[in-house]
Amino acid sequence: MCIPSFILRLIEYAEEHGIDYRNSSIKRIIGIGEGLRDQNFELNSLGKKIKEKWDVDLFATYSSTEMSATFSECEYGCGGHHHPELLIVEIIGEDDLPVPEGEVGEVVITTLGVEGMPLLRFRTGDMACIHPEPCQCGRQTFRISPIVGRKNHMIKYKGTTLYPPAMIEVLTNANYVENYYITISTNETTETDDVTITVGLRQEPDFDVIKDLKDRFRAKIRVAPQIVIAPVDDIRKVNFPAMSRKPVTFIDNRKH
Repeated sequence: MCIPSFILRLIEYAEEHGIDYRNSSIKRIIGIGEGLRDQNFELNSLGKKIKEKWDVDLFATYSSTEMSATFSECEYGCGGHHHPELLIVEIIGEDDLPVPEGEVGEVVITTLGVEGMPLLRFRTGDMACIHPEPCQCGRQTFRISPIVGRKNHMIKYKGTTLYPPAMIEVLTNANYVENYYITISTNETTETDDVTITVGLRQEPDFDVIKDLKDRFRAKIRVAPQIVIAPVDDIRKVNFPAMSRKPVTFIDNRKH
């Protein structure tokens, strides 16, 4: 059980030290804290990179400390299964009312399996949708989609609404990118968001990296943020501050 981006670091360490990780006893990896699939339930860029290196079964999950429960995939990888004996789940819109089935909204939970501190209509801040049809595995409860993003991370940029995972997907797909972080700030003039992505390069390609990245962003999310190239070590210090459980890739400097 592991944060998916750390799996790639484990693989890198194993390769550098001659460890035969492919023939280890590990056959399945459960990803926590980061997504492994896109909205079509296909492996995202991170999931594909892991599978290319290590032929293990990958399972995505969605959970939080407040839930005291987990939405886990079955072997068919079509979303996290709901456990109705543990949670009441609602997907709500901006009007705080349930959205139609299949639409993205905020995940709201009421805990049934927690006795010490039960929660009533707790707003998780996570954006997702529900898939109500029965699963191939035979379970009849609904499944929750991969998380689209955090509600308070929503970005309004050049007339487009987007979430960091869509940008991270672009960066993960660029094989010359070693590491990165995304910085969001408030544009005082337009009262919208400014987006700057600081990138460290694995190698120096023989083409214009900034132009290539902007083209990739336009193809994926229709807009191109500002790109800054920086030393890999400087970015690593931002990604892995002391005492942090997860890599820091998103910095929100907006005035909320």
